[in-house]
Amino acid sequence: MIDVQTLDRLKAMRLSGMAEYFENLAATTGAQRPTGPEMVKMAVDWEYERRRNNKLHRLRRHAGLAQPAADIADIKAMPGRSVDSELIVRLAVGNYLQNRQDVILQGPTGAGKTYVACALGNKACQQYRSVLYLPAGELFDRLTIAERTGERKRCLDTLVKVELLIIDDWFLTTPSRQQIQQLHTLIDRRHKTASTIYCTQLPPGQWHDRMEEKILADAIIDRITTNAHATVLTCDESMRKHFGLPG
Repeated sequence: MIDVQTLDRLKAMRLSGMAEYFENLAATTGAQRPTGPEMVKMAVDWEYERRRNNKLHRLRRHAGLAQPAADIADIKAMPGRSVDSELIVRLAVGNYLQNRQDVILQGPTGAGKTYVACALGNKACQQYRSVLYLPAGELFDRLTIAERTGERKRCLDTLVKVELLIIDDWFLTTPSRQQIQQLHTLIDRRHKTASTIYCTQLPPGQWHDRMEEKILADAIIDRITTNAHATVLTCDESMRKHFGLPG
């Protein structure tokens, strides 16, 4: 079996999964132990799965999803509720991420926009893609603080690199002129390079009314709507109430 020095070296090389496999194997009694190539293969598989699981855990933690337990399997058509289940299932496959396309989830409060977005976010994490969830207000706060502290470029670079950015409460309030300019820069840089999910109560046709900078408004709306899958969610009963989620 593997000696203590070799186990220590495996751990020093950050191959803790392989070390754990050999330690477990040494503690196993009364069972036929694998030998030669089979043992090496199983040790490598153990290490591989450990790294994948650790990466998935990091991605989920960094995503900061508002509803981290949201699951695509729970998004079903129910009485009094309208959702394009076929579109959601197609999105869950992840082709929109590969094609750098956006998603617009429109509907009233309680229709389940955040839940669906977080379920898609979870699915993206399972596909080992970076995800970040931000309410629009928090996004604007980050951009404004970065502008004041001279960290604008670093902040934008970080947001641009995220493979799936989920923006909740999109145009729930009216952004300032400066925020519209910041938003235009972010969307322009992410256009066709990464995917964004927009959760909004307003149809795209009404977004223009929320922006004072009309030229930038045209550019923002064009960037989003020409490259997006859009669906409208409606529900007689609040999704928060249905799933027992906090308000």
